[in-house]
Amino acid sequence: MNGEERWEFIYNQINGLNEPDVCGWVKDETTGGGELAPLVEQVYEARSRLCGRTGLNPDTDPDVELLVSGFERFARACGKLMYQYGWQDGVNAK
Repeated sequence: MNGEERWEFIYNQINGLNEPDVCGWVKDETTGGGELAPLVEQVYEARSRLCGRTGLNPDTDPDVELLVSGFERFARACGKLMYQYGWQDGVNAK
């Protein structure tokens, strides 16, 4: 697995996008006691409350969709950069 495939695989595993038994050394952090579980819940609860107060449909409103998908793209880009910088740091430490 090259660096691009590896970071994508790890990111997907952490975010619960792979099958649960695909990789034992990387935990799905979006379920159970994972670090991301309360954050994911918080984002979607806030989205529901905002839509409830404003009467917007969270599945069809373009701005609501842009907020959530923009956050997801931001997190993915951040994860990729952190992986790349961490890998470079490990190479430079040798």
